Amino acid sequence: MDITIVIPVYNRKALLKHTLDSIMRSPCAGAPVIVVDNGSTDGTDKFLEAYCESHPTVTAASEPVRSAATARNKGLSLVRTTWVYFFDSDDEFEDIPHDWDSSAQLVAFPTRQKVESKVTIRAYKPVADPAVQILNGMLNTISMIFRTAWLKEIGGWNTACPVWDDWELGTRALIAEPRLQWITTKAYHTVKVHSDSLTGPSFKSRYKLQLEAIGQAATDTDRADTHTAVRCRKALMLRTFILSGKLLYEGDKKASAQCRDFITEQFGKRPEGIGFGRFLEQYSALGLRGAWELAVRYMTSKKRL
Repeated sequence: MDITIVIPVYNRKALLKHTLDSIMRSPCAGAPVIVVDNGSTDGTDKFLEAYCESHPTVTAASEPVRSAATARNKGLSLVRTTWVYFFDSDDEFEDIPHDWDSSAQLVAFPTRQKVESKVTIRAYKPVADPAVQILNGMLNTISMIFRTAWLKEIGGWNTACPVWDDWELGTRALIAEPRLQWITTKAYHTVKVHSDSLTGPSFKSRYKLQLEAIGQAATDTDRADTHTAVRCRKALMLRTFILSGKLLYEGDKKASAQCRDFITEQFGKRPEGIGFGRFLEQYSALGLRGAWELAVRYMTSKKRL
């Protein structure tokens, strides 16, 4: 299999061995692995040096500029295989699909997530609609295999996104209309959701960074045709309303107000669909789940296709 696995890492010395060992035990054990240390201060670099000596398929690289996207791009620049797959430093590797269309530019597949002891399939809608990706986020870091040259063509990872960079990349990738293969037969990997993950323990702890990512995705729509751009911007507005509602549920009215200001700045004072957006905000503020599903139904109804 002509594929390289890239793993960015920051202060994960205690967890990284488990992750790397899981790859060494998997059917992908012979694939090259590039681990990019993103300025760790806990001895990760020394651990990597020793691990690479005893595992010749593993290579260590260094990227001092702190951000997961920057570290992933450093790894991408070192890839020499036709395909590239990005994994996280605190999860256990199981496998990836082994049979896919050799002409594809992007291969997508479902994953699981574990919150405390509960394991579920992460939201996954195999449709090549960037507006659905904006609301559903079915394309995430470990659910995508890229043709290396194509990923470089579309600009790699967006370093202006300190969070949600995989969500933004998935959106940008679908806007580029790739030759895409969806795999639905099984889920690969279990993502462990914890307080030290990049998305943070709450919405109010990272909402400003999330708004930055939404702003970047809005910029991505400049590359789309007019119809797609209009639909994507509407989906981004709805996503922001949902975020505002989550912040209200967490008791942060000031942050919610900043989301409202952001909506006005990005999408205008009375954009189409604002009434439904306000409904989603209040729905989310009550702590009700599934707002994104309601938004997807709204966006994919025949009247709005």
